[in-house]
Amino acid sequence: MSNNALSMPHPVYGQFPPNYSNDTSTTKFGTGSWNNSQNPMKGVPDIPNRDSMRTPEPTVEEYNLLHDIKPELTPKQKLIKYSIYAFIIAIAVLTSVFSNKIVTALKPETSWLRDHTIGPLIPIVILIIISFPPLFGQEIVGIIVGLTWDLGPALAIFAAGTLLGEIANFFVFKYSCTGRMAKYEEKSLDFGLTGHVVRRGGLIIVIGIRLSAIPSHYATAVFATVGLPFYIFLLGAIITMPMGLVNVYFGYAQKPGHTHSTTVIENVILGVSIVITIIAVRFIRMRMKAAREEFVYERRKARQAKNQMYGGSPYGSGQGVNISLPDV
Repeated sequence: MSNNALSMPHPVYGQFPPNYSNDTSTTKFGTGSWNNSQNPMKGVPDIPNRDSMRTPEPTVEEYNLLHDIKPELTPKQKLIKYSIYAFIIAIAVLTSVFSNKIVTALKPETSWLRDHTIGPLIPIVILIIISFPPLFGQEIVGIIVGLTWDLGPALAIFAAGTLLGEIANFFVFKYSCTGRMAKYEEKSLDFGLTGHVVRRGGLIIVIGIRLSAIPSHYATAVFATVGLPFYIFLLGAIITMPMGLVNVYFGYAQKPGHTHSTTVIENVILGVSIVITIIAVRFIRMRMKAAREEFVYERRKARQAKNQMYGGSPYGSGQGVNISLPDV
């Protein structure tokens, strides 16, 4: 055999002899058994498979991610997306319009909580329970706490319940869902990119995500399962705690007898919170966009390492790939 045949960029014979399918229009290269008696290269040393030594090309999904191509949402996905938006807007509007009626309706409950010794423990326990997704309602509890106690004790109660709930959430997801989410990270490019950014971004990314529109307890579940160190998560939770305390002040401001200045402070806090959220969202999107190329390249190198381990082609191990050939 000539030396040219051995130096071809895609040698016919690699670590695994090819299988030919019955389809005359395609040839399937796999890792099945082959009759050595029909092997014209019997006795020739194995030639390394150069396909396994080259970095695989991006998949269609990876290409779309790199070029910011978003697939069209199905009608069901659109319905879910807009339903969530409508629900959030409706809650915000109803809370604002019926704030006085909410205060009046909750007056017996707030009086009972304030007059009993175990009263502060009840919202703390509730906050711990609803810190686990998909539960929600921290904002409502914050308003009730603000309605019930003076501002100082209310802030302390809400901060204690929120922080204990976030810590419990972190460890439960860390020790029960890390393996499952690692597999999901391989399948989902969006979740994989998020984990990639969190692991490399450290505290600044944790703060940005917690200040963005993502619910904090959902973000905590992500932090726990992508390998973020606990001390970084805890420091980020403490730094961003004031954003959660805004709801306590809103409840406190609804108490009867508050002056016009209290309303002005409430509006200023609301405006600052919205601005911070917008800045955080833009920051996270910028960091995610900047990390896409590195993230995709690492996925390609991981596929290459896997293929070298199993001796397959860059398209997969042992599954085969159909290569169209021209009709002869």
